[in-house]
Amino acid sequence: MPQYRYFAQPIANIKTKHIIVYELLLRQWVPDKDAWLRPDTFDLTPDALIATLDQAITHLNFHRVSVNLTNQQFADPEMMRALTTYVAEHMLPRQLTVELVETPDFDVLRQMSVHYRSAGMLLAIDDVGSDNTYAEIKEMLPYVNTIKFAIQNLRRFGEQTAPEVAAALRFWFNRAEDQQMLFTFEGIEDEADVQLARSIGISRGQGYYIARPALPEAFA
Repeated sequence: MPQYRYFAQPIANIKTKHIIVYELLLRQWVPDKDAWLRPDTFDLTPDALIATLDQAITHLNFHRVSVNLTNQQFADPEMMRALTTYVAEHMLPRQLTVELVETPDFDVLRQMSVHYRSAGMLLAIDDVGSDNTYAEIKEMLPYVNTIKFAIQNLRRFGEQTAPEVAAALRFWFNRAEDQQMLFTFEGIEDEADVQLARSIGISRGQGYYIARPALPEAFA
């Protein structure tokens, strides 16, 4: 039977370094390689996801976290009931964020967001500007709380940021401001990225320059 763990990577205030929330990243133990690697599938059952989430929070001793759901998981009423029940019993409002890494079906988002948000959970759309374009998600923005711009999807590791990529980052930050949403700059690699964020006014950042993903107990 596959063994899963969540690794944690902080999202922090870029200026103060104060940790705002930990993103939980699913990993699977691969005995042949003696390592935790990205799993073959992210579609855990509700029971498996809740057990893995509970384990991470216990070791992390920090209850503001985010988990990624596939479109199939997000559309599943059983997953919604499992997560909202867990939040009601173990967490406070706004302590759990559900991140959508794929562009969801609009009708599904509109329907399911009512249940998630009424339970005090936040919804986020990841990879805007690369995997998720503005034309695809502009009508969805009123139904989510935050968007994440993954700059690593638009440049190679170690490359300087091209002017058009910086312009895209600014565009998406402004869209978040217009909608009164949270915004996370993902993929921060060096001090130049920090200065870029500050020049635009971005406060929430994530990336290897802040901290690499690690087992939750490493942060505790």
